[in-house]
Amino acid sequence: MSYNHENLIVGCGNILYGDDGFGVEVINYMKRNDVELPGDTVLIDGATSAPHYIFTLPEPKWKNIIIIDIASLNKKSGHIEVLELEDVVEDDRYMDVHGLSATYPLHKLKDKVNIKIVACQAENIPEEMEMGLTKSVEDSIPKAVDKTRKVLLELLDSNEDQITF
Repeated sequence: MSYNHENLIVGCGNILYGDDGFGVEVINYMKRNDVELPGDTVLIDGATSAPHYIFTLPEPKWKNIIIIDIASLNKKSGHIEVLELEDVVEDDRYMDVHGLSATYPLHKLKDKVNIKIVACQAENIPEEMEMGLTKSVEDSIPKAVDKTRKVLLELLDSNEDQITF
C-alpha cells in the first residue's frame, strides 16, 4: 500500500484486546461501507505498528493525518472526542510493546503536517486476549466516522486558506 497521499486516516489498535481494536474497526467499517472522503485521502489499518512503521517514513506530499484510536478521556464509554497531539498524555496506554512512545514520531511531524486524533473512550481493554468491541464502543463507530469526515473537511478548508499567491 502506498502512503504517498495528502491525507492519511489511520486506525490504530490491537483487535486482540477488546476495545483497543476500535481504530482498526473504524477503518474496516469505512472500507466496507465505501465511505466517501474528499481529496487525496487514503484509509490505513495501522494496527499497533502505525507510529513506527508509517510515521517514521514521512512522504513530502503529506498534509493531514487523522488518527483514530482509543484514549482515556474520563467520559462515558463510547464517547468520541477530537484531540490535538498536545492533548495526548504519555502514559502506559500510549506505549507500544517495546516501551516506545506511540506518539513520539508524530511530534517530529507536527510542524510539517496537521495532526488530529479522533479518540473514543474505551469500556474494556482486557489483560488477556479477548477479541471484539464492547457494545458501547461498537455503537460509536458511525459517530467516529462522521467526526473523522468533519475533521478532514475542516483540515482541507484550512489548507486552502493557507495558500498564498
